[in-house]
Amino acid sequence: MSASPDPDTTGGMAARIPALVILLLCATLTVMAGATIAPSLPGIAAHFETQPGGAALVPLILTVPGLAIAIAAPLAGLLADRTHKRRVLLTGIVVYVIAGSSGLYLDTIGLITFGRLFLGVAVGAIMTSAMALIADLFDDAERGRILGYQAAAMSFGGMSFIMAGGFLADLHWRGPFAVYLAPLLLIPFILARVPCGPPADKMPETRAPKGRFPWAFTAMICVAAFANFFTYFTIPLKLPFMLRDMGLDSAALAGSAIALLTFSSGIVALVFGRIRAMAPPPLLASLAFLLASAGFATLSLQPPLPVVFGLMVLVGCASGIVLPNATTWLYSRVPPAMRGQAAGLMTMSVFMAQFLAAPFVLLIDPLGGIGGVYMSAAFIALLTALFYIIVDRRLRAG
Repeated sequence: MSASPDPDTTGGMAARIPALVILLLCATLTVMAGATIAPSLPGIAAHFETQPGGAALVPLILTVPGLAIAIAAPLAGLLADRTHKRRVLLTGIVVYVIAGSSGLYLDTIGLITFGRLFLGVAVGAIMTSAMALIADLFDDAERGRILGYQAAAMSFGGMSFIMAGGFLADLHWRGPFAVYLAPLLLIPFILARVPCGPPADKMPETRAPKGRFPWAFTAMICVAAFANFFTYFTIPLKLPFMLRDMGLDSAALAGSAIALLTFSSGIVALVFGRIRAMAPPPLLASLAFLLASAGFATLSLQPPLPVVFGLMVLVGCASGIVLPNATTWLYSRVPPAMRGQAAGLMTMSVFMAQFLAAPFVLLIDPLGGIGGVYMSAAFIALLTALFYIIVDRRLRAG
């Protein structure tokens, strides 16, 4: 099939809406990678309990994709800058479908875990190429709003896939793995509507990269993505246990609280286009992390349930600012021909944080309990807020 032409970013929004909708749907696949099978874990554990290493490998099928994404995303970003981004996206989707659905037809926990490893590689390619294509399609004035939509799509997609996974897991533990076949439906629409995204050596001279990749600037922004998701994931990891200690041993209650966290993040991300006009990026980041720090510090006190739900809204709103703010800020300074590499590093930061959150919780919990975990998260958020206050002052000073 012939390549669709690259839309002119100065054209009307209507001409780019089909590509945008498809790329937003691709963004939801990154959340689907882990969230979908979470409700099946008890059934998977029961099925493989007699296999050697079954007890140890079952938790890994949830966490291994995050590590694989963190490793693969920077490499996928370099590849996206050197070839057509759409090609990287399509390859990622094909691998995603094959590896993600492995639980439907494989019957050894080791092979399923191996499949989940390749699923992570596929997600790294999908998220990196989709982010870079969105950055190519929209200019600086539009990008903040569009990247807010992407963050919202990830949040709302997470809620939908957790619910779908729970329903299918009640039918059979293999049920949620069938959801990974759904992206096959996206392939013809990607071929028809999503632009190729030219490699760096095919870009017009005016858009070619000047000088070296801005490593220091990118690292400064990736701190926000890492700190946000590192602290954010302490909530799904420990909140159910905190509620149980409060005498509220209800999976539905814990799930509702976590869903409210995700929903709040998505709502704020939807209106980020308006929020970004209120302050420069480093100040927005510092404000978001100050709000998150206050939320985690209060949560460490194990407050009454209504307060817990209010804190989910507070932390969710803070998180909904951080990611679109970071990506918008990043793409405003990174040359277009280096956007794939930038997107790969941002993706690596998000998923490395997700992977490291679990061992962090395991380290702190025996020392300070659940309160210690959330107070540590509050301290990390506070340090990150102070970091961006310093960044803002230095940028203002020139």
